[in-house]
Amino acid sequence: MLKTFTLILAGFCWALGARAQAPTYNYYFGNLHAHSSYSDGNADEATTGYSTPAQDYSFANASLHLDFLGISEHNHAQAGMQRPNYAKGIRQADSTTVNGQFVALYGMEWGVISGGGHILVYGVDQLLGWEAGNYDVFVARSDYQSLFKQINRRPGAFALFAHPQTGDYGNLYSASTAFSPRADSAIVGTPLRSGPAMSTNLTYSNPSTSSYESTYRTMLAKGYHVGISLDHDNHNTTFGRTTQGRIVVLAPSLTKLDVMQALRARRFYASDDWNTQVNFTLNAQPMGSIMQGTTDATISVNVADADNEAVQSLTLLRGVPGSGQNAVTVATAPAGSASLSYADAVTAGSSYYYYAVALQADGHRIVTSPIWYNRTAVTSTANAVAAVALDVFPNPAQGPVTLSYFLPSASEVSLEVLDGLGRQVSVLSSQERQAAGPHSYLLDARQQNLAAGIYTVRLTQQGATTHRKLVIE
Repeated sequence: MLKTFTLILAGFCWALGARAQAPTYNYYFGNLHAHSSYSDGNADEATTGYSTPAQDYSFANASLHLDFLGISEHNHAQAGMQRPNYAKGIRQADSTTVNGQFVALYGMEWGVISGGGHILVYGVDQLLGWEAGNYDVFVARSDYQSLFKQINRRPGAFALFAHPQTGDYGNLYSASTAFSPRADSAIVGTPLRSGPAMSTNLTYSNPSTSSYESTYRTMLAKGYHVGISLDHDNHNTTFGRTTQGRIVVLAPSLTKLDVMQALRARRFYASDDWNTQVNFTLNAQPMGSIMQGTTDATISVNVADADNEAVQSLTLLRGVPGSGQNAVTVATAPAGSASLSYADAVTAGSSYYYYAVALQADGHRIVTSPIWYNRTAVTSTANAVAAVALDVFPNPAQGPVTLSYFLPSASEVSLEVLDGLGRQVSVLSSQERQAAGPHSYLLDARQQNLAAGIYTVRLTQQGATTHRKLVIE
């Protein structure tokens, strides 16, 4: 997963030659929901003098425990956005990013509250909108499925819910609404908290009391692959200083590329505390992973805090994707313990997702993004090889599709695309000897003359086979 988006942003090479070991992740703390005067932010401009994204990034860079800031401007003129300013904001974010010190991201908050809800969008360098003369790409107001389609057309782009309410996004997470693969491909997160949006507090002492954790639980139960974020929704010049709450990203380094890739991979969690580090793994893979294998699920959770704040409780939850039932507690750490280990004897053919919740003694709540695990049947009795998890993104797709996987050991790999009748229509790798580590390929449906329809991507290594459905629109 790590190198997939490096590949795409570097220029759509056909295959990634990286054969590195699994990366070591660092913890980076930030916020993805804020506004400048380019929409309806910097409401205190008359007294502070701050108005542009560049000025706001500079302010945020000086805040405590804030490694990155995402400014997500409202996408329509009713909230102040003018088309030329969107491109200006992107340029200012790029110019104020200092790799290793501070990352500035620029995106949009798409939609209107009265007509379906707000969604944060990143990785789209064109303004998506519906007002005449005020968009680069037309997307009709409240047409969320068309919005998701635009996001999925841009490798590396993604969306997060802003402050979800019942009925938002076309009733996306209602029990009566069908699961949407298009939405699942576009959306990577939903917040634990958002706000306080209009606060002017600069002493880190005005935490949000909102909670959208129920939306997180509902989305997971419905089968969506979402992580959990925490955002501030700043409308004044307070970036990073109103609350100690942060979204925490696990990335190899503090660069725009690595932070964006980590967000796309759901490798993040929500924390009311500004420096709590959570290491949550399943079979040594990090949060956000979508995995399959032939062994039990061995899970580890460790919580560390630089201020030595005590952990009051630490809980592991497990749910069944698509069951409609919320996750339930399967393990609890001893009172006061900051570590938890759990081995789940998963039945072959079963799929689960797991996530952890930590509560500190001062009331701070930390919730991790999930890990999804499907236990497959053992295909042979001797020296059985586990099937490798294969990620297909975006899916559904209209253009380029990234196929990525991680080999635990060197092996011969075949990667093919089959049509609805099982006929081979594309071969990306045939019995190729590949080293352990991350691998990624780009499939351009148009160049391959793949008509709209349903296909199967087949990955074979050491006799173990992984199949993934691919929908071309």
